[in-house]
Amino acid sequence: MTIQIPVRMPTFMRVELTVDEHPELDRAIDLPTGSPQDWIVEAYRLSVGLEPHESSEYDGSDHCHHDEAYAYPWPSTLRADEIPGLPHDPVVVIRTIEAPPMGTPWLSVSSLSSNAALSGTPADALSPGWLTDQAPFREDDVNRELLRRHGVVQPFFDDSDLWFDDPRLPSPSPIATLASAVTPARRLALLAHIDGTDLLRPADPDFGDAESVLAPLARFIDLLGTVGIVQDATSGWVPDADGDRLVRSLGWNGTPDEMHSRREALVSFARRAKLIRRFKGRVVATALARKLIVASPLTMGTIAAMITATEDEWRDLRSTRSRAEEAVALLAIADGTAVHVDDLPGLVVEGSRAFAESDVRVDLDREGALWEGLRGARDDGGAGRIVERMGLLSARDDYGTITSAMREVARCALSAGFARERYAL
Repeated sequence: MTIQIPVRMPTFMRVELTVDEHPELDRAIDLPTGSPQDWIVEAYRLSVGLEPHESSEYDGSDHCHHDEAYAYPWPSTLRADEIPGLPHDPVVVIRTIEAPPMGTPWLSVSSLSSNAALSGTPADALSPGWLTDQAPFREDDVNRELLRRHGVVQPFFDDSDLWFDDPRLPSPSPIATLASAVTPARRLALLAHIDGTDLLRPADPDFGDAESVLAPLARFIDLLGTVGIVQDATSGWVPDADGDRLVRSLGWNGTPDEMHSRREALVSFARRAKLIRRFKGRVVATALARKLIVASPLTMGTIAAMITATEDEWRDLRSTRSRAEEAVALLAIADGTAVHVDDLPGLVVEGSRAFAESDVRVDLDREGALWEGLRGARDDGGAGRIVERMGLLSARDDYGTITSAMREVARCALSAGFARERYAL
């Protein structure tokens, strides 16, 4: 067993209440930092022989509110007029103290007077009128009553640093998001699958793979040349004729709708990745684009960052479901489950069946919506976008078939965290 949750003791404070000219009413109340203020009133009233609440009927509602004591910080000062229900106006001082031993009362009270005789009436001097006489302060009896109501000092387990998944999963990352979204049994299977397929292995730069995924973008930059092309009069970007010529040169032929979708996706991707810009009526390649198309050990990670980039460069405001669906698509590419981008919508729908209802709302009628996103009619910000962008890394004359280079990009994207620096080149 390698998991260990830290065991901690709660912090305690001492509230000292003193009454001028009445040392027999001076008390010290020890209780956890952050305890409800009513506990002080309760302990003090009991110590001076009064019922702990305004009503003599105790409903047990204060019993063992340990969570409250851990959750709320206590103010550094406390005024006497903030403690209602007392027969006099004590002066209040708060001090920090060491936690008492385990097993002692969670809430306890003692006399501040050095003269024990002032703390109560001897038992043998009590009158038989116990039904009407004020109860004397006998420390053990009062603390036993408080123990009955609040329990004893005990450690608590601090699981704030304990996460649901294997500590080897990088966080934040798409794969960690997916692990958080699925049910417990599926999470165990997912973690074993990650280890079995070695998805989180260190990157091994392969210039052949890098050149393969760069080929479509490199062809686009070649088309722009050194002076760029004249902006389209309507869109302000690449004219349709030039976009069609680019798609045909890549061998990404298909129906007119498919050709249109691929052309628009490639231009949109280049715009969002800041690979092209407008300058004096022309669309030109940026310095980033010209640097990117030269393969390097950082190419795969850079392309992965571009593939998963969100609308907001600084924050990812999408839902957990959207991010988890994106991770399902990336995983299906990285582990070899998907052989063509056309397989991804169905695989994402199937993967959604493993989502935990408490964390991600399950909606299994997703395949049609994902296809709409792929066709450009709907961008759900998650899997549909990944399907579209990964298709742009296809080899020439074989649009949509997933290559080993595309799998490596997906693998890099699965373990990549969100960074303020958009791309590392």
